[in-house]
Amino acid sequence: MLFHVKPYKKALYLKGFFLFLLFSLLLVSCSAPRQAVDVTDYVLMDNGKPILGNNGLTAFIFENDPRKIPFNEFISDRFNLGTYEDLEYWVTLDEQQFKVIVYEDAELQKYFDTSAFIASNVQPEGTVIGSDVEFLALSVISDKNEDCLSAGSLYRNTIIKYLLNLKKEYYNH
Repeated sequence: MLFHVKPYKKALYLKGFFLFLLFSLLLVSCSAPRQAVDVTDYVLMDNGKPILGNNGLTAFIFENDPRKIPFNEFISDRFNLGTYEDLEYWVTLDEQQFKVIVYEDAELQKYFDTSAFIASNVQPEGTVIGSDVEFLALSVISDKNEDCLSAGSLYRNTIIKYLLNLKKEYYNH
């Protein structure tokens, strides 16, 4: 009596292939899909630039308008800072002093993964007037080094209102 090995080998290959296919599907279905972040208005993100007394500040991130002058230039001119780098300035709101910190693009990329952000203001290369960075970020601290955009801050609503007005002023400039 002769045994035939070929059908057994073929069945083993088919079982191996289906096990591989099943394992691959499990890996794909178990991994969480990346969620796209809509930054049409703004988004607040934790763990930004660290400062004395804070691990990482909350950042107010919004979309850049490449048809305008670079944001750093706008801020420097608006608040008479004299430089376009390492921008920080003080502002008084409701009789309180606040320090606004502008992130450079490299800092924004260092502290936040913006690859999941959706940019709607994308312009063809020849039409970019200002900066071609897609997103801008600001953090704000009080005169006591408190993160004013953190969830528990008493100043959060005041600061968000101020930053939205600043963003609107930049877009209308």
